[in-house]
Amino acid sequence: MMHKMTWRAALMVGLPSVFLLAFFVAPNAFLLTTSLLKSESQVITNQVTLENFSYLLSRPLYQRAIIRSFWIGAVVGVLVVVLSYPLAFYLARTTSRWKGLLIALSLTPLLASVVVRTYGWWVLLNRDGAINDLVHAIAPGIGVLAMLPSSAAIVIGLTHSLLPYGVLTILSALNGINPHLEKASMSLGATRWRTFWNVTLPLSMPGVVGGFLLAFSLSISAYATPAILGGPATSTMATQIYDFLTSLDDWSLGSAMGAILIFSSMALLVVGVVLGARRQAV
Repeated sequence: MMHKMTWRAALMVGLPSVFLLAFFVAPNAFLLTTSLLKSESQVITNQVTLENFSYLLSRPLYQRAIIRSFWIGAVVGVLVVVLSYPLAFYLARTTSRWKGLLIALSLTPLLASVVVRTYGWWVLLNRDGAINDLVHAIAPGIGVLAMLPSSAAIVIGLTHSLLPYGVLTILSALNGINPHLEKASMSLGATRWRTFWNVTLPLSMPGVVGGFLLAFSLSISAYATPAILGGPATSTMATQIYDFLTSLDDWSLGSAMGAILIFSSMALLVVGVVLGARRQAV
């Protein structure tokens, strides 16, 4: 019996491990290896070098793409947390019989693909779009609002796409809080606002941090939204990787940019996990 249980446990652990090894570890190892090889005339050589990274980090064009990616990721992460927290709080505390329907409605953006949602924002934000038509109808004297291409448009599109992830992570954290703690705080004389700041918000911080990290990681690696709403004039790391691999056919530089993207995301995730562990220890 014990042998049978051990075999089942090994199978349950082994299958996911093989999957991760085949589709995550191996591709990333290949990516890192390629990023350390020199390319000559669009052909990868066996010469190991760090010139690919120094080239990307020393050119203003690629510096701006890297900085823009992190800036967009940070802004989107903050907006996702700020906008999703009130909705998640209401969904966690409401006793309405429509609670399940409301949760489903808050996740409806996930029913459409990222490309469809992004082109919806393109229709709204372009020079001949609905927003400009509305502005001209209200104030005919105002000129055309040039909202595309821009980093702000990318932020809007990504925030809309990633908002359900923020709702899910924060809602999970709020559902894990014992409601009797809030009742005890108010029974001791604290107002609802003070109870929120001193009890609810600190206890829900793992969900807030998780929502920010998830939105940040998905934002800096997003391609479709920056490509459609930003274009060549507002490049990010993801769009630069695409250009390296398709237009320039330079796999070494593309892999180096991909390595910067992946390891920066992993570093941020490690920092978030460490900070969360320290907070729980305290």
